Amino acid sequence: MYRSFSIKNFRCFDELTVEGMGRINLIAGKNNVGKTALLEALWVHHGAVNPDLGMRVDSFRGLEVADPENFMGNLFYGFDRNLTIHLASEGDWGDAPRLLKLSLQDSSTVEVPLAGVGDSQLNPQQSSSVLLQASNVMVMDYSNELEDRITTKGRLVVRQLGPGIQSSGLEIMHGNGQPLQGRPSGAFLAARRAVIGGEEINRYSQLEISGRQDGALQILQEVEPSLKRLTVVAEKQEPRIYADIGLGRLIPVQLMGDGISRILSLALAIATSPGGMVLVDEIENGIHHSVMEKVWKAIGAFARSYDVQLFATTHSYECIGAAYRAFESDEEDELRLFRIERNRDGKYKSVKFDRDRLKSVLEFNMEVI
Repeated sequence: MYRSFSIKNFRCFDELTVEGMGRINLIAGKNNVGKTALLEALWVHHGAVNPDLGMRVDSFRGLEVADPENFMGNLFYGFDRNLTIHLASEGDWGDAPRLLKLSLQDSSTVEVPLAGVGDSQLNPQQSSSVLLQASNVMVMDYSNELEDRITTKGRLVVRQLGPGIQSSGLEIMHGNGQPLQGRPSGAFLAARRAVIGGEEINRYSQLEISGRQDGALQILQEVEPSLKRLTVVAEKQEPRIYADIGLGRLIPVQLMGDGISRILSLALAIATSPGGMVLVDEIENGIHHSVMEKVWKAIGAFARSYDVQLFATTHSYECIGAAYRAFESDEEDELRLFRIERNRDGKYKSVKFDRDRLKSVLEFNMEVI
């Protein structure tokens, strides 16, 4: 579990340190202070040597991920490709910090034989060559005193399928060391993404196959007592998650509303990330404030049962108050609130609110958003 996290040269942050993390971590602050960027930095760091994550965080924001002229350039502070990103963490795994450095190396546009693609994630096509169009190669250098140093590189590859037809993807090249094995998994729930999609269907299928679906069902029943069961049904060859709410037939879970879909997505992410991390952008989206306390209690117990650490951004004062009430009597004192602030000089800092301090803030209606 992460206890502290430091960022240099990532997104809007030239430098930021967050200390005193717990199991449940809420991140608040005004608009455009980097709340989502903090989640993205944690996710990229947790993946250690997976260059694909750098592209995916841009896709979560609705940005073009296959732009050869700006390959992963959005990750760097001030869009300065000459900088090196440092993401470092300390946690309950020991005294040795885990450091991930990201940098870009120049790469010219070249044409290479198809056989030279190596670990490329592109699907084989009827083509004699691929065109490397990215102007840079992302280098991810991971080090930990308790583990071997590992370096991985990623570059954007564009395959010419025919006149005016191209297919792009990420080629991953392993450098020194072997890919990390057996690391806890993680999940990122973006604010903009479709609430129930292929990932949720796959996650629920995993739980149903292993007979572990009841936990997710119980969380939803806190909000919708009429819910009897969930199941995956292939309708017109497109599987969907259906719900039984006593209507005499199953209905797609999306028809139960955005709040139910959001809570289900979160529960499934926790259940399929044992010992890992779940990051949620704008956790209150679609959830009515009147049920937030019940949701927090259920999610907190669920995260504890799977030993998952949760990080979530919020713009809602009601959401923060509900979280406090849900964990007010928690003997393990697992709730933390971090307010991200930016001073007049453009420097960022993190202000921590533990349970006692948060109690005072809420009693006197002090600003934390």
